Amino acid sequence: MILCRRQRGFSLLEVLVAFAILSVSLGVLLQVFATGLRNVGLSDDYSQATLYAQSILAAMGRETPLSEGVRSGPVNDRLSWRSTVSAYVEGLPDPEKSRVRAYRVSVEVYWPGLVQNRSVTLETLRLAAVEPPQGTPQ
Repeated sequence: MILCRRQRGFSLLEVLVAFAILSVSLGVLLQVFATGLRNVGLSDDYSQATLYAQSILAAMGRETPLSEGVRSGPVNDRLSWRSTVSAYVEGLPDPEKSRVRAYRVSVEVYWPGLVQNRSVTLETLRLAAVEPPQGTPQ
C-alpha cells in the first residue's frame, strides 16, 4: 500500500506576512540602535563640556583675577565658554570689616545642537581678599 503524500510548501500569503513582520522588526531594531548611538554622542558632548567647565571654573581666581564682569572665548572648534562673575552679599558681613569679598562665579560651556543649542553651566562661590585702603595700618 503506497500512500501518496502531497508535498506542501508555504503559500505566497504566508511568505508575504513573514517578510512584513521581519521588515517591521528590523525597522524597530535599527531605530533603537540609532537612538542609542545618538544618545552616546550626546552624552560624550555633555561629559566633555562638563570637564571644560570644571577646568575653567577652577582657573577663575587663580589664573585669572576675580573681577566682576563677563568673559567668553572658544574652547575648541565646536565648544565655546562664557563666565560671569558678580558680587555676592547675601547674609555676609561687611567686606571692609572681614577683609574678604565673596563672588558668585558661573561658567557656561555651550555648543550648537541639531535643533537647539546645548550647554552645561556650573556655579560656585569664591572668596577674595579685599585690599586695604592706601595709608591704613594693617
